[in-house]
Amino acid sequence: MAQQIQDLVASIRKDGIEVAQKEAAQIIADAKAQAEDLIREAKKEAASLLEKAQREIDTRDQSARSSLQQASRDVQLSLKKAITTQLDRLLVEQVEKAYASNDLVSLIASVVASLGDAKQHEVQLSRKDFDALAKSLAGQLSDAIKAGLEIKPVASVSTGFRIAAKDGASFYDFSAEETAALLKPFLSAAIEKIVFSSAK
Repeated sequence: MAQQIQDLVASIRKDGIEVAQKEAAQIIADAKAQAEDLIREAKKEAASLLEKAQREIDTRDQSARSSLQQASRDVQLSLKKAITTQLDRLLVEQVEKAYASNDLVSLIASVVASLGDAKQHEVQLSRKDFDALAKSLAGQLSDAIKAGLEIKPVASVSTGFRIAAKDGASFYDFSAEETAALLKPFLSAAIEKIVFSSAK
């Protein structure tokens, strides 16, 4: 009987150990599965975070490049504007110098001769040019003056001259500014090609 009890105890012990081993194996298997799931999720999350970080880096890089390109364009346009302003000023100065010479009298005489009907027009000059050129103009334009052409100083002309209809209906502006503006398109293409070709 003692043997039977021992066998029964051994059997119970063996069954308990097997059950415990099975449960332990199941717990270990479940823990491994959970660990693998956690590792897989962590890897997926890490990959997602890495991809998001790379996208943000790419976006910032593109934004920085765009900002740099815009700043470069702004500098080029600002420089172009500054150079154009300077060239415009120089062009006006050169026209003013040309008008300050005796060639102005010849130019006025040529324009008056092309009018045909001088008696309906007047030559308008700055006070300074009128005082300096009145005698020369009177000599070169004597026939037109006899026909009715008037030569007079006006405050609205600083350099150059204007040929105006006496009735005020129209005028031809040969001021330094207007002449420079007329010349500018012809000069601009060549200057722009030389100076601004890289800014486009």
